[in-house]
Formats: sequence, C-alpha cells, structure tokens
Amino acid sequence: MTRLSMLIDLTRCIGCDACTVSCKQENGTPADVFFARVLNVEAGTFPQVKRVYVPVLCNHCEDPACLRACPNKAIYKRPDGIVLIDQDRCRGTGACVSACPYGNIILKPEDKWYLPEDRGYESDFVKPRLNNNVARKCTLCAQRVDQGLEPACVVACPTTARIFGDLDDPESKISRYVEDQKDLTDRDPFKLLPECGTKPATLYLGTMAEQAVECGDATAGIAPSQKDSHAGLVRSLLILLLFLLTTTLKAQAPAPPPTHAPNAADIWAASSCAGCHGQTAMGGLGPPLAGTQLPPDKFLWTVRNGKGMMPAIPKNEMSDEDVARIYAFARSTKLDPAQIPISFKVGQIMSVERVGMLFGIIALISIVMALWVLLKWVDRAGFKGLRPYLGKFGYGKAASIVVRSLFLDGLLVGSLWKKSKFRWAMHGLMIYGFTGLWVADALMGIFNPMRQTLPLTHPLKILVNLSGLMLLAGIGYVRFRYWKDEYIDNGLTLGRDFLFLNLLGLTVITGFLVQLFRYQGAILFIQPFYLLHLVLVAALFLTAPFTRFAHAFVVPTLVALTRLTEAITVSGQALGFAWEPAPGRHHKSERIAEGVLKAIDPAFEGKIRLRYFP
Repeated sequence: MTRLSMLIDLTRCIGCDACTVSCKQENGTPADVFFARVLNVEAGTFPQVKRVYVPVLCNHCEDPACLRACPNKAIYKRPDGIVLIDQDRCRGTGACVSACPYGNIILKPEDKWYLPEDRGYESDFVKPRLNNNVARKCTLCAQRVDQGLEPACVVACPTTARIFGDLDDPESKISRYVEDQKDLTDRDPFKLLPECGTKPATLYLGTMAEQAVECGDATAGIAPSQKDSHAGLVRSLLILLLFLLTTTLKAQAPAPPPTHAPNAADIWAASSCAGCHGQTAMGGLGPPLAGTQLPPDKFLWTVRNGKGMMPAIPKNEMSDEDVARIYAFARSTKLDPAQIPISFKVGQIMSVERVGMLFGIIALISIVMALWVLLKWVDRAGFKGLRPYLGKFGYGKAASIVVRSLFLDGLLVGSLWKKSKFRWAMHGLMIYGFTGLWVADALMGIFNPMRQTLPLTHPLKILVNLSGLMLLAGIGYVRFRYWKDEYIDNGLTLGRDFLFLNLLGLTVITGFLVQLFRYQGAILFIQPFYLLHLVLVAALFLTAPFTRFAHAFVVPTLVALTRLTEAITVSGQALGFAWEPAPGRHHKSERIAEGVLKAIDPAFEGKIRLRYFP
C-alpha cells in the first residue's frame, strides 16, 4: 500500500511564502484562490509572546469529510491517498466548503485573474483546467507525483521545512525523518484538529520542547468491508421476503371442493373470513369469532363496512344468506383458548395504537441520533468559531440568509437546477416523493387514524401512490447511475448508499404489496407483509442518520453555513475574513492556530492573533 503524506517541521518554517507562490505558479490559481497558505500566528502579550508560522494545505484525509458531504460524488480518493475533486462532476453546491474543518476547499462564483484574459498564460494554461463555479483545493500536485516528482511547494521551500513521501514505506524520506527526529529531538508528529475525526495525512512537528500530544486517530470511518455486511443484510431481507411469499402462497391454496351440499361450516371454510379468523374460527391473523356475542345486525354491518384492517365485503362477493350461515357457525362453535394461534397474539400486540406508540419512540430515537450527527457536522464546520462574529454581522440578517439557503439550496436544490435540469428532475423524484409520503402519512393520522381501507380515487390514496411511484422511479435512476458511472470512493460512502437505497426500495415495495393484498382480499398475505413493512420502516428510521439519507439534513445545513460565511466576508464587518489568503476561512484558521499552540506548548495560555499583514 501507498499512503502519501507531507510532514511540516514548524521549527524550520520562516514564513517566506515561497510555498504559496510556487503553488500558484504550478496550478495557475486565480488571484483570490490559495491552495497553500502560511498562517502567521502571534500568541500572548509582552513579554510572554510566541510567534509561529503554520503552513496549511489540503490534508488529504483518510476519512475526508468533504467526500462524505459531497452530494454529487465529485470528490474521490485515489489508492495512494490523494483526495481530488472532479471538475466535471462538481455542481458547485458548496457543502464541502463548510464540511472541511481546515478551510482548504475554495468555491468562488467568479474568478479574479492577475493578467488580462487575452494573455496566453491565462487562456491556454490556466482556464482550460479550471471550470467556473466549482470547488477547488490542493491536489498535492498529483500531476507531478504521477511523474515521480515532488509537489511544487516541497521543491520551493528554502529551509526544507516540508518533507514528502510514503508513510507506509519505512525507508521513505518522510518515515526516516520521523524516526530521526524522535531519536534526536524526542519530538512526535501531530495532526491538525484530530477531534474532527477526518484522520488527516499531513503531519506537523512542533518546537523542541517536551510535548504531551496524542497522535492517535480520533474516530474510525467506515471500513470498505462494511459494504459487504450491508449487502448481506439486504440479501437476508430479500430471502425473508421470498420465504414469506412462498409460505403465504401455500397457505392461500384453495381447499378441494366439497363432495356434498355446502353447509355452514363449508361456507365458512371457503369464505375470506376463514383466511383471517382461522379455519375453525379460533382466530388467525384476526381475532377468534367462535362463540361471538355480536348481534346478527352488528355482525352484518361489520362485514359490509369493514373494521380496522378488515376490508368491506360487498353483496356480490358474499350474500346476506351466506353471512347469516357464517354467523350461525361462528355463534355455535365453542371457543377453545388453546387453539388460538400465535399470529392473532402478534396481531393483538400490533394494534394501531401500539404501532403508533412504537414508531413514535423509534422516530424520537432517530431524531436524537440525527441531531447528534448534525451537531458533529456543525462543529466540524467551525460554527463555534463563526458565532462570535454573528453579533457584528447581525443575528436577524444571519437568520434570513440561513432560512433562504435552506429553502433555495436545500428544498429546491438550486445548485443542481443551474447545472443540470435533468439531474434536478431525477433528484426531485426521490426528495419530493419521500416528502409526499411523509405528508400523506401525517394526513392519514388526522383523517383516517384507524387506517381504514380507502378507495383508490381518494385524494390521500392518490398522494400515497403517486409519491411511492415517484420514489421507486428515483431509486431506479440512482441504481442505474451507480451501475453506469465510475465511483471512486474507496468504500467510504458506497456501502451506506446501497443500504439506504435498498431499505427504502423494499419499504416502498412492501407498502404497495400490502395495499394490493387488501384490495384483492388476499387476507393471508396482509399481516406477514405488513409486519415486514414495519420492520423495514423501523430499520430505515434507525439507520437514516448514518446512511446517505443524512444528506437530507446535513447538506442543506452545510450549504447554509457556507452562504453565511460568504455574506460575512463580503460585508466587511470582520476584516479577518476578507484578509485571509483564501477569503472566508478566518474562523477556521483561528481554530487551527489554537490547536497548533496547544500541541506545541500545552501549558501556554494567552490570546492568539493571526497577522495577515506583517
């Protein structure tokens, strides 16, 4: 294996910005785009003052937050560990900008160039390689690495503060340097912001003072092998689905025709009542009717109008005379509690009220987990560092920007609309189909709380079925795109994507099957598939915060934070945001500076300032 990395020795960096200039020359970045920055950090007050120069670049993390946050699969990780952004796939959403805790991804609506547009350098070398309004970042000079060369910043550094190589090769330059410094200076390398859990590849060496630094990884990402476990779960669910289908088909097989004139028991056995309430009226999927105490008129009314999951039975399917014979058989049969099957006991547990209570608890657990996941992303995005500047900018103005972004960028997916109307429509099949199911379920709870069977022409049924069909079409398109497109995500996201798609697809399919069985009167099929449907819904709820479904609330939030940061930068209320070499990263640069000072001198206490202009 190859794990390319860069080590930066802070005792050697003199803040000359040779790395910054060489990076711009190699990559031809616009005037306000810096892949390699050097933070001039001043800490403390006279006479206890420290100054340290901290070079910052893309950390090419082992578990990149930008890759997980990108809704367009534009960010991928190469086998050697280099993380890149596909300029053609990027839709300019902006979620990755906030997702990166280091502020190393840049997205500008318009580029500012050093030279006139007609100059050959700009028109022939730079612009053909950089698309407009797409995310950009340090590539670790992948074009040079592929030729066996070192990144431009490494070559240009006059003090050899940057050491580049393969961490998995004990004989590489970087591995030997780490070992030598451990022996000579007793220094261990540390990583920036390990609490963010991205496991950055870039290493830093601090001052010669004794350090108390933990270099361990913060949190583990999804191993590629988990994709196999997700696939195994889906296979198990499909096998269970086939087993239920086979079992119920056998149970639904018609009984042989009687050889004598039908009596009450024969009529009962041949009726749909027996399919639900048992061949001997001792119960089945429905309650036992043996020894029923219902009066005849109430019994007839229930048959004609339905009750709970029991559909209404019209006269053309069962005459009044047959209902009377069935009633007589049920009334005359003595109830034997020992013969009540387990299926009825399960049905009693799964009443409408209890199912509603159960899913209320499941929904609450899912919401709590989703909030926990969202708070982790918000913290990773550096909102804590951004918050002190909101007072100067104005809380009301900040709230309006966030709400507007959540609506335009989140609900309406404005960035995708600008880039591709077709992709927007395909994405809309899923997001609006899923929204339709949520709305329909809420309306069902209000207007049809007992979940009585409604005609297909009822508005609620139209909404449910149309939303479900939209969702299935969207899932089908995404699965087709996964099959046809090249996905280079090294197992970081694909396993979770398929888990979400498979659970969602099976949930919709079983929902349609339960509805079909109700209208066809296939009573034996209803309960097992309804229970399977509920299990799938529960699994979907409980896994949603950790699958691709998390994009539904994570991506809009990250984009809103990006828009808010851009507005603060443009407003000029906080000059650090505009003075940052890559404008808009001031709060993240401050966080990095604080982390570095704590790493190189844990006992140091004092104010930290970034000096953008000496």
